[in-house]
Amino acid sequence: MVTTPSPQPSVRLEDYRPFPFKIPNTELNVVIQQHDVLVTADLHLEPVLQSSEPLLLQGVDLELISVSLDGHALPADAYSVGVDTLRIHVTPNQPFTVTTVCKLDPAANGSLEGLYVSGGMLTTQCEAEGFRRITFHPDRPDVLSCFRVRIEADREHYPVLLSNGNAIDAGPIPQAPGRHAVVWEDPFPKPSYLFALVAGDLREIRDHFTTSSGRRVTLRLHVEAGDEPYTAHAMESLKRSMAWDEQVYGLEYDLDEFNTVAVRHFNMGAMENKSLNIFNSKLVLADAETATDGELERIESVVAHEYFHNWSGNRITCRDWFQLSLKEGLTVFRDQCFTADLHSAALKRIEDAAMLRNTQFREDAGPTAHPVKPDAYQAIDNFYTTTIYEKGAELIRMLRTLLGNERFMRGMRLYFQRHDGEAATTEDFVEAIVEGATEDGTPLNFQPEKFKRWYLQAGTPHVSVDRRWDATSGRLTLTFRQSTAPTPGQPDKFPVVIPVLWAILNPDGRAGDERLLVLDQDQQTVVLEGLASTPHPPALSLFRQFSAPVTWTADQDDDDLFALFAGDSDAFARWDAGQQIWKRLLLARASGGDDSHLERRMLDALSQLLSPSGEKDPAVLATLLAFPGRAELEALQNEADPPALFQAACDLRATLGSQLAEALQRRLASSAESLHAAWPAGQGDRQLTALIWSWLSASGEEGVRDAALAAVSGPSMTLARAALRALQPIDCAQRLQALQVFHDRWQDRPVIFDTWFALEASTPRPDALARVEALLQHPRFDPMAPNSVRAVLGGLVANPSVFHALDGSGYRFMAHQIIAVDGRNPITASRLAKVFSRWHTYGQERKAAVQHALAVLAAADLSTNTREVVTLMQA
Repeated sequence: MVTTPSPQPSVRLEDYRPFPFKIPNTELNVVIQQHDVLVTADLHLEPVLQSSEPLLLQGVDLELISVSLDGHALPADAYSVGVDTLRIHVTPNQPFTVTTVCKLDPAANGSLEGLYVSGGMLTTQCEAEGFRRITFHPDRPDVLSCFRVRIEADREHYPVLLSNGNAIDAGPIPQAPGRHAVVWEDPFPKPSYLFALVAGDLREIRDHFTTSSGRRVTLRLHVEAGDEPYTAHAMESLKRSMAWDEQVYGLEYDLDEFNTVAVRHFNMGAMENKSLNIFNSKLVLADAETATDGELERIESVVAHEYFHNWSGNRITCRDWFQLSLKEGLTVFRDQCFTADLHSAALKRIEDAAMLRNTQFREDAGPTAHPVKPDAYQAIDNFYTTTIYEKGAELIRMLRTLLGNERFMRGMRLYFQRHDGEAATTEDFVEAIVEGATEDGTPLNFQPEKFKRWYLQAGTPHVSVDRRWDATSGRLTLTFRQSTAPTPGQPDKFPVVIPVLWAILNPDGRAGDERLLVLDQDQQTVVLEGLASTPHPPALSLFRQFSAPVTWTADQDDDDLFALFAGDSDAFARWDAGQQIWKRLLLARASGGDDSHLERRMLDALSQLLSPSGEKDPAVLATLLAFPGRAELEALQNEADPPALFQAACDLRATLGSQLAEALQRRLASSAESLHAAWPAGQGDRQLTALIWSWLSASGEEGVRDAALAAVSGPSMTLARAALRALQPIDCAQRLQALQVFHDRWQDRPVIFDTWFALEASTPRPDALARVEALLQHPRFDPMAPNSVRAVLGGLVANPSVFHALDGSGYRFMAHQIIAVDGRNPITASRLAKVFSRWHTYGQERKAAVQHALAVLAAADLSTNTREVVTLMQA
């Protein structure tokens, strides 16, 4: 009997009820056979209520062989099997054991959930609801159990057998020559979504870490043959993560070993399964020749993120999936702080702010907008979003800003102590933070109930700041107003707690004392007396450190912005001032005009920054010179026009490269000595070189184009990719050669070759759509690998003149591809479908074209995941 999942009605937070049974212990016997896998599960249950309750278990694509209760086979009328459920009608009112035997076929499982085949290995992905594809189980995060897992397999084909916890027994099976088994025991209760199993012919890289209490932990990283040389960075990142969590949070690792596995076919970046982290190969296999500086830092961050989950996610998990940000938002905050501590805190904050503005703000403004704690879903996989993760992290950061680090950390310690071993809620978290922060009697400067609205309201709050200046008396009056636009299902919004870190710029250009305003009303006024009497009101440095995930407007004129851009002591506020100038310049060009006066002032400012007496730090300089993301710019247009914005950026780069050629060449030369320094050294010079190459290449500088072409064959992936990006928008001989060189060099390395797919798909050409079609038939393209699919189709989306063609050809093509992907992998398809989420901001011709594409999608036989997204976008 093979079952398939039926369409699910909406799951609602208000309907949450605790599971009527505890399962303190789970025993699995997983027998891997030649064509299938046999799973015997013993669930040791305890009724929560003193009455007989039916037991409902979930199961998808399972062949049920037998079911018994306390060792006795159940008669046929004692249970029933639905499309995706097993119901035992009557259960004892005392502890009992249910044993099921199921058969499953991992090779036929293309969902990349549950137990499936990746290359020559068997692997699992159980978050959010994949465990039900392995055995019948409640499969909900509030049911915690201690797991004991025996895995049996052919030794030649599956020499490595891994699961959670510590290996307590291993050896051959006397009665079955050629087979072996390993027994794993995890003493810490965990929900089923954290279960993991890997079986395959893998190579092991071993190291160790000694904890602060002196325990020696064995670290093992498992990869396919030939990938061993690319694991050192990930292993060192893990050790740095373990040390940081001890030093900053006092959290020590709790088992004897920690295993990591790299998997090619994986929907996510990585998964924090207790003690057996499974990673997308792209986020493990890397060195300076095969990964960029940004990728090395991201790998370090993701390794840390999954390790930090050991406490913020595993030891304390979420009660239900509506609380997903409880573990993800908190752990993103922790990995952001880790990266900031190891590298540049200022630049990390700018990077996070830019990412939020271009992804999460876009999500907040579209039809798939949802709160950090949603109140309903059809497919929980659709809520693994930047709102849950990155906006959720910003909520944690705001608490730290409001409380100060010392009080915030008292709250964190209380949270980890109070809820260890539990499935908690966001309310539990906020209450622990507040209680810990106020344990010394110090009152709060905000109302917790108003703060919790951040979790419940979708949308990005907007703050307007009005400035009134009395030059005679030196009185500055500031009026702050907050509002949040309606979002789907939430027409009415209420004030939230917004921490506003701000300062004024003194006449000498330096920022005065930083102040914190707790904005929790629709409108609040601040008055400053006795300021220096000047004709022009003092410039405002607003939302320093990006103190809240909001947008804002203030009556800042060009003089204010250039003063901030020249030298605000807060790196974020300085960068943001420059971003506002860049936005004005790019929007003017995209609309068919220009702002010549503003452009001249910007050229003067850039000349100063690039001069020998200007900005010394190359990473800071490159960050200040970087253009805003296209998503930010689209949000500022009356009718979003992505091709016009793309062309405006190309034209402005060409102008800047021409006008500033001498200064750019001088900085290029000064960075040359550090270009090949080992990461993290030299990354600022490489970042600046990449930007200068893009400007000078756009201006027609043949020498730079030739240097870029040469870099594609060089030892630094950072410079190779920088060269490709610099050449990509330009129809020149060097572009064609560079893409071919990259193709030939990396075609046998799938993790890297996906980059070539993305570059090819996003290169502007007259025949670009035909090229994308050809890429999908390329012999190196793997339609079952989400990385490959995202590379090609994501590359198409990043090619604005093709994807956003007025005839709708790009939209129609994408719709048909999403339908095809949905048949193989609904999670990947539903995420791809969100590329249409901003259609209502386009002009009428593009709107009509997107609506046609959405109609094509709506008429198809879609999964629950993709159907939910398409329905939201059509609403």
